[in-house]
Amino acid sequence: MKKMLMISTMAALVLAACGEENVDKTASSSWNGTWEKIDGEKSVCRDSFTFKGENNFEIQNSRVQGGEHSSGTYKHIENNDYEFDYGGGSDNFIITVEGDTMKAQLSSSDNVCEYKKVD
Repeated sequence: MKKMLMISTMAALVLAACGEENVDKTASSSWNGTWEKIDGEKSVCRDSFTFKGENNFEIQNSRVQGGEHSSGTYKHIENNDYEFDYGGGSDNFIITVEGDTMKAQLSSSDNVCEYKKVD
C-alpha cells in the first residue's frame, strides 16, 4: 500500500511540473510579434517591444531615451516578473498580457506603459 501511494505521489509531481512548464512557454509564445506603445510616460516607456522566437526580444527606445534599438534575451523569474538581458546590462520588467494589450512596468518604477499588438 505504501509503495502504491509513493508511486502515485511521484507521478502527480512529475505531471504537475510538466504542466507548469507548458503554461509558461504558451504564455511567452503568445507575446511573439511587435507591440507598440499606446499610453505611458515618454521618458520611461519604450516605443515598442518585439518578441521573436524562443525568449528573444528587441526594444525601440523613445526619442527622449535616445531612440536606439536594444536586443537580447529575456527569462521568466516568477509570477509576472521577467529579466531582460541586453548583453551589457539588464532590466527587470513586470509584464501582463491580456488579449492584444500588454502592460509593462520597470520593477524599479511606478510608471505603467501600455502597448497594443500590431502583428
